[in-house]
Amino acid sequence: MRLLERGEQTAALAAAARSAAAGRGGVVLVTGEAGIGKTALVTGPAARVPGVRVLTGRCDDLATPRPLGPLRDVAREVGGPLALALAGRGDVADALLAELSRPTVLVLEDVHWADDATLDLVRTVGRRVTGLPAVLVLTYRDAEPDGGAPLRSALATLPPAAVTRLPLAPLSEAAVAELVGEQVGDGAARVHALTGGNPFYVTELAAAGTTAPPPSVRDAVTGRVAALSPAARALVELVSVVPARAGTGVLDAVLPGWPVAAAEPERAGLLTVGPDAVAFRHELARTAVAETLPAADRRRLSAAVLAALQRLGADPADLVHHAEAAGDVAALAAAALPAARAAAAAGATREAFAHYRRAVPLAGALPDAERAALSEELAGAAYLAGQVPDALAAVDAAAAAHRATDDRRGLGRCARVRSRLHWYAGDGAAARREAAAAVALLEPLGDSADLARARAAVAQLAMLGDRAEEALAEGRRAAALADRLGDAATAAHARVTTGTVEAQADPTATATLEDAHRAAAAAGDHHEAVRALVNLAWTQLLWLRPGAASAAADRAAAHAAAHEVDALGGYARLTTAWLRLRAGDPVDVETAARAEAGRDGSVSDLLARTLLAERAVRRGDPDADERLADVAARADRTGELQRLVPVLELAVEDALVRGGPMPTARAARAVELARAAGGAGWGGGRLAAWASLAGVRHDADGPAAPAHAALLAGDPRAAADAFGALGWPHDRALWLSSLDDADALAEALETARALGAAPLAARVTRRMRELGLAVRHGRRGTTRAHPAGLTARQAEVLRLLAEGLTNAEIAARLVVSPRTAEHHVTAVLGRLGAGGRREAVRRAAELGLLSS
Repeated sequence: MRLLERGEQTAALAAAARSAAAGRGGVVLVTGEAGIGKTALVTGPAARVPGVRVLTGRCDDLATPRPLGPLRDVAREVGGPLALALAGRGDVADALLAELSRPTVLVLEDVHWADDATLDLVRTVGRRVTGLPAVLVLTYRDAEPDGGAPLRSALATLPPAAVTRLPLAPLSEAAVAELVGEQVGDGAARVHALTGGNPFYVTELAAAGTTAPPPSVRDAVTGRVAALSPAARALVELVSVVPARAGTGVLDAVLPGWPVAAAEPERAGLLTVGPDAVAFRHELARTAVAETLPAADRRRLSAAVLAALQRLGADPADLVHHAEAAGDVAALAAAALPAARAAAAAGATREAFAHYRRAVPLAGALPDAERAALSEELAGAAYLAGQVPDALAAVDAAAAAHRATDDRRGLGRCARVRSRLHWYAGDGAAARREAAAAVALLEPLGDSADLARARAAVAQLAMLGDRAEEALAEGRRAAALADRLGDAATAAHARVTTGTVEAQADPTATATLEDAHRAAAAAGDHHEAVRALVNLAWTQLLWLRPGAASAAADRAAAHAAAHEVDALGGYARLTTAWLRLRAGDPVDVETAARAEAGRDGSVSDLLARTLLAERAVRRGDPDADERLADVAARADRTGELQRLVPVLELAVEDALVRGGPMPTARAARAVELARAAGGAGWGGGRLAAWASLAGVRHDADGPAAPAHAALLAGDPRAAADAFGALGWPHDRALWLSSLDDADALAEALETARALGAAPLAARVTRRMRELGLAVRHGRRGTTRAHPAGLTARQAEVLRLLAEGLTNAEIAARLVVSPRTAEHHVTAVLGRLGAGGRREAVRRAAELGLLSS
């Protein structure tokens, strides 16, 4: 295990070992809870100093400890007088001190389990060690049951000046993130919350690739529980069925006399006892205990907790949890809807959706109006939680109930919501159709907040379709109506749209968007607050201002995370990942794209697929053509230039690099769409630049970003410089590759190899040979650093092969097609010269390729 956040302790232990080598001994006390990394520290390189040997003995958790058990471990290693003394033929203390007369680090682990004779030796050696070339290292848990008293007594006899104390704290979330990496899908924050930063738990979860307790954790925890008295064990089992913490009121009702039993598991480091609640020290340990209980016991304990909570008038969410666990349908039906509405009011969108999904089937025979209202609430919660299919099903159910009562206002509301859902699912035509229907239904009924929202939806879709004048007119009309009605959230929504149109035309005109963000947040509409920041990021990206775009995307992601706006949070993170990809840092791309790819055809799914397609095209992956065709078809379905132009850019780049036909028809369709919208189209200069490269002219009025202006002017040198100024190395190298200049081509080749951009490297090589220039040979940057010459993707496939995954499982893990996974596996076998998967894994192990 890598030692993170242990720099001070490592340095102190190394200093003690060096001091011992110089003849000045001492005592080092390494303390912390079980799994905190004591053994990893003392058995690591810190204690290993040239000329100083390391001897290790361990105390065992036995009902009756072995007399001098750790010294017997040491004697097996050194033999001689110490072994004879332990066999009864000499004084053990004298023999041990004689062993320590040469430079030595003596490690005695887990001395909280030490027998009395071992503790006597600790006293003896500890008082004399300063005069020896040795350091005595003791590890122990600083919160252990009754055995701790003799240890504390022994430690009290050590000379304070000779003692160095090294307490080990739990890891921070940042360290957990470094240990876990991408191995656990729920992310570092979740792992940190479950483990409390305990390194043992963290590494076990990382190895298992899940946040469910793996067998190693269950065994460790249940072993400690089994050692408790029956009363203490009963308390631990009761607390295990209560997430987070068990209130003392519940414990008083269910297990009278619990405070007496609590001391034992508290000393064992299992529970923490506060003035009003008892909780597990680590949530992962709670889950491990709960999972080992028989189902009947879990149900019985949950029923007892539920009864106590009902008497105490507890939060509906707590009642829902325990009613479900106890199988009490009546209690669940009574609590689910209040819990859903409370969660929605608090902005807890994921929890609200989960509660609504429970409540609706349990609602029974409701009047049509009530059933419609409940279904609309479910639709809203599902959308905010990013669950579009559930939202569509709910809004359809609401519309059916409204039709039964001929409620045209309700039907208008449903049409507006359905419009948003269709847009999010990537169906632009259906979205526009439903928005128009919403206005048609609501307008005859007079001014209302529902009509203002419908007009705001029409304005938003006009903005997304590059119909700037229509978007501004409808957006301002919707905002004015919302202002008259005192509907601050709808007014903010409309101004997010008009502000986006303004920033699309001028990237410095961001005041309206910023004001709309603040107004939406103040009104409690955090979805619109995030949308304002996402749109701000994209208008900046449109004008090739990556710094401003990244800052806005980071703000959007943070606001989305803080307020559970899952529908847009992934989109914001993907925007940041795309910027990182363009900057030559693909680390975030795989993580962000995997989280969103395949998410019900949403716009986030399309953006994720676009990122993965760009990465595949630029690396020359076997599935690059397949990915590009897939995103092209999905972008066409939206009918929006903001989806179409990035695909056009990628298709033009692919044709330019590989020497294939330009996507002229695709460029012509994009230009036709821009002209039909009555404006310059998405970014004007951006569309014009890439369309011109495909042989399609598009006259765009107004300014363009420097890189786009250079492309329009046919100046690849200026384009390369402009992209270089943005910090986008691949884009710079692409346009350098168009120059008949030896230095430019050499730089382009070096960059392409460093980025692992095989197609671009091949293009540059061809051009250099055409010009009669010498080509420096070398493997791609991604393979040069790998001992077996594997690309980063192939190394990842090798690790998955070592896990025993099939091609289909590898495809699912990497979000690629089974055919592509097969290509990768074949390439790995070829690189390793292996005839099969097992042989490849065996050879990789022999070469040490699986150790990192």
